[in-house]
Amino acid sequence: MMKLFVWDNVLTDYTSGIMFAIAPDVEDARKQLIAEWSDLSTVAEDLATEPKVYRTDRRVCRAVWGGG
Repeated sequence: MMKLFVWDNVLTDYTSGIMFAIAPDVEDARKQLIAEWSDLSTVAEDLATEPKVYRTDRRVCRAVWGGG
């Protein structure tokens, strides 16, 4: 079963951001996100934290406020 992995309060510059991936396990989710960035130092520390995990066999809703 695929799951939704969500890392929030990451990629912080002025305010924090969010990263997510749908994958069968957390290691695959991390590999997908690392593949998206050529500069691993940008995401390595954030991906070392444990994400929130949501099953994809039910409805999920999530919102993230922007900063200003």
